[in-house]
This record gives sequence, structure tokens and C-alpha cells, in this order.
Amino acid sequence: MNVGSGGHYPVNRLVELLGGKEAKISYLPKRPGEPDITFADTRKIREKLNWEPRVSLEQGVAELIKNIDYWKNAPVWTPESIREATKTWFERLGSAPQATL
Repeated sequence: MNVGSGGHYPVNRLVELLGGKEAKISYLPKRPGEPDITFADTRKIREKLNWEPRVSLEQGVAELIKNIDYWKNAPVWTPESIREATKTWFERLGSAPQATL
């Protein structure tokens, strides 16, 4: 079952909430088969479990920032780790990305 707000947001909105207005933003080329937008259809979890979201994207990001020290030891993605993590994805799609990160 999908759990989410039931809304859809562009990545740029998340960047904005994380303070990206002041930061230099880097754009990566779109990967083959990557959708322009995703939408978590939450109907099933709402119907089966009577579940409703209680936290908006804005509230969730604010809470994450408030507790950012909890995440200080989380692994950071690098171009190499991204390439390795998505290797089989691109194999299944039939083409590897041409641009380097």
C-alpha cells in the first residue's frame, strides 16, 4: 500500500523547502524511463485501514530540518554510488545514461 499525502509535488518544491532558494542548484539529466511526476495513489490504504495523512509535505520537511542531527551519519549519495545503485535499473530499461554526474 502506498503511504503519502495523496498529493504530488515537483522536486523543486522540496528543494525550496530545504532552503534551496539561497543555494546553487544543480540539475541532472533525466534518466531513461524516469517519470516527470509521480503520484502515490493512497486509495487502497485509505479504504482498507481507514488511514488519513496527518502531516503535510511542508510540516514533514520542517520536522526533518528540526531533527537534522539525527541524520548526520546517514550515507551521502555520490555519482559513483548512484551509478551502482541504478545499474540494474538501466540494464532493464535497455540503455545507460550518457551524461556524467
